Amino acid sequence: MAHYSTPKRARIRGTIDYLEANGIHHFKSRVFRFHGASVRSGWRAIAKDDADYDADRTYHSTCVEARGRKKKLSNEDLAVIERFIESEGFDARTIQWGALPAAAGLDIDVCGETVRRAMKTLDFRFCLACEKKWISPRAKERREEYARTMLERYPNKEDWYHVRFSDEKHFGWGKTGRVHLLRRPYERYCADCIVEKRAPEEKDLKRVHCWAAVGYDFKSDLVWYDVPSNTNGKMSLKVYRDTILEPVVGEWLRRGDNFVLEEDNDSGHGTSKKNIVRTWKEQNNLTYFFNSAESPDIPPIEKAWNAPNESVKKQPFWDDRLVIEAAEDGWRGLKQKTINDWVDEIPQILNDCIYLEGAMTAH
Repeated sequence: MAHYSTPKRARIRGTIDYLEANGIHHFKSRVFRFHGASVRSGWRAIAKDDADYDADRTYHSTCVEARGRKKKLSNEDLAVIERFIESEGFDARTIQWGALPAAAGLDIDVCGETVRRAMKTLDFRFCLACEKKWISPRAKERREEYARTMLERYPNKEDWYHVRFSDEKHFGWGKTGRVHLLRRPYERYCADCIVEKRAPEEKDLKRVHCWAAVGYDFKSDLVWYDVPSNTNGKMSLKVYRDTILEPVVGEWLRRGDNFVLEEDNDSGHGTSKKNIVRTWKEQNNLTYFFNSAESPDIPPIEKAWNAPNESVKKQPFWDDRLVIEAAEDGWRGLKQKTINDWVDEIPQILNDCIYLEGAMTAH
């Protein structure tokens, strides 16, 4: 267990005291990380010692409440449970109400409803877990390497303002599993509140396909394309050049837009050394780069697809024309300020990716 000097401990405790005193939602684990401490060592640093840790919590009253019957769960008990949840991660957040006290090491005989009411005063409730895609160890290495490279190239949020993030989207029907876990409203993107999700089974009964790009103060139209030679929506080199690059990206270049095009590593984007797409890019002096594979948490375009996707899900039945109209409506409803905020987050996402050694972040 790391030992922290009094000044460093004071900085950690002071940060948390300030946030709690001003009612600012925060994750203690992030405060620990900011000050260079691990989660376990951080908890130790904010406790004067094991005996008086709970007595120093800001939400404890300094008055002795003499009215009514004695609480079955004291403020000290709640502090122990809260500490257990925040320290033990995802598994602790899936424990049901009635089992929480025992799991936290408390010898208290209380029912689940009593625990639920008491924890509600700390804003804990069971909600649907956010999901993140499962990725292989090799992919994690590539993601971490990519994050380090891009942070060296574009370390500040303003450096990303000239990047246009592009991608294809395939609309169809599918189902997703749901997991309920214990969290506060503001812990939606807490690392402990994310459940990994493996890729769903292929369902290619019928799909429609489009391409788009977003950036800071920029959002393209949806560009629809056909792929008659396959059913999975994969874009060929010729379709990409003739449907996207020449008429859309080429027009941006011809009118003098200053931008860098970000693309994923799909072979249709010209990832090989010699092909018709790479030739087009060279002939038209297009500046571009490929993102890291299996990284839906980094480029804003991945988040942008949620707007048309949710609109399509509201359709009562499948029809190409209705699905396209619904997707267009959802895309129009996506606000530019929202996209700008996503772009501003990119340096933090890359830093989180490095800190998690390439694992999927909570963004």
